[in-house]
Amino acid sequence: MMPMGTSLSRWTMSYFGAALFFLLLAECFLSAGGWSPSVDVAEPRALMIVHSITIGWLGMLMIGALLQFAPVLTGLSLPTSHFDILGLIGLVVGLGLLLFGFHLIDKGSNAAGPVMGAAALLLFVSILSVSMVLASLLWRGRDVHPASGLVLIGIGCLAMTAAFGALFAVTISGSIAIPSVVQFVSSAVPYHASLGLAGWTTFAAIGVSYKLLPMFLLSHDMKKAPFLARTGSIGIALLGTAAFSLFWPEAAYLCFLAASLMFGLTIFAYLNELYLAYRWRRRKSLELNTSGSLPAFALLAVSVALLLPAIALGAGAHAIAALVYLFVFGWLSGLGLAQLLKIVPFLTWIEAFGPLLGRRPTPRLADLVNSRRSAVWLGTFYVAVVAAASAIALESDLAFRAAAILQTMSTAALLWELALARSLANVDANTKRHPFEQPAFFFAANKKGHANGPAS
Repeated sequence: MMPMGTSLSRWTMSYFGAALFFLLLAECFLSAGGWSPSVDVAEPRALMIVHSITIGWLGMLMIGALLQFAPVLTGLSLPTSHFDILGLIGLVVGLGLLLFGFHLIDKGSNAAGPVMGAAALLLFVSILSVSMVLASLLWRGRDVHPASGLVLIGIGCLAMTAAFGALFAVTISGSIAIPSVVQFVSSAVPYHASLGLAGWTTFAAIGVSYKLLPMFLLSHDMKKAPFLARTGSIGIALLGTAAFSLFWPEAAYLCFLAASLMFGLTIFAYLNELYLAYRWRRRKSLELNTSGSLPAFALLAVSVALLLPAIALGAGAHAIAALVYLFVFGWLSGLGLAQLLKIVPFLTWIEAFGPLLGRRPTPRLADLVNSRRSAVWLGTFYVAVVAAASAIALESDLAFRAAAILQTMSTAALLWELALARSLANVDANTKRHPFEQPAFFFAANKKGHANGPAS
């Protein structure tokens, strides 16, 4: 399943571990009442949760995945420098400073300015460094697989999101008090969020899934990546135009609406390709990662189909917030968790048993994870997400908190299942009596992957 000669990314598991930590942290904040439908999402405590999810969970998840799969997409190797672990340290420390800075703003402390400035600098440098390395690799190998162009769009959006975020951080903290800049920042939040969620994370997820899902399904390659890249690029260009037309509100609104329509077109073309890939698959019995991704694709369709008219018709803040919650947790987080239930066992199997393939019997990939138990927890997660989004739309704090607690519990259970898979706890004891290499929990030994990969 991995091409011959593909190396395991040494620090992908570290990125995944940090990402899952920040996801659980954000959900614990939600369960404890850190945010509820009656609270403005612009409050500092709410912003702590938002950035734990966007930078901590989704950002580190996507970067960790790309460190492993960008070489698969391009057939090229990443540089041998330590940029990946340095980028991870910078992201974790920078995000920690950012969350602390929001806490200081909430308390009215004068120290908020320096802390937010340090956070903005560290996050911007770390994100830009990782982005440049990944973008250089994907650009050089762009002709190998058409999905490279989709990921490049995502990385471009990541750089723009980081630039907006750095400006916002120093402005919100009071370090910049220029009236025109403050006015720009106060109006540009939707563009910052759109570039991050619809641009960076969604296009990165689409690009990676373009390679992985046909491979996991034993289906034909999806063919419309160039079309998606064109419509996506037009949409991002329109979004950028809208962001810098904020002093002409009518023009900004029209450009934003046009960008939303292009994004919707891109998403529904992508979903149509997914439908065909599932329909014409040769693997008739779906594995957990592919069956568990179906609710994510359904919630992507629902959230985008409802969000576009909601924006055009000027729906209320709670309706928009509910749809964004569905998009972030139902689509992006659901897809991420479902695919981790395949990727973590797969990378673990390659490291532990790949060198032994053909020399002695090895466990099946499916033996590393308890699919039945994981399916229950993943289904519970999706139910909790839909319940939480419904509670936001209905403006019910009590119902939202109950759903958030259920969502947190199901996430914690999925993290436990991933930990069991990584530690090979589910593998038969007789198999483990034979010599094999127990993988380190948060990093790989950077060995070459086997050409065929494990049996499912």
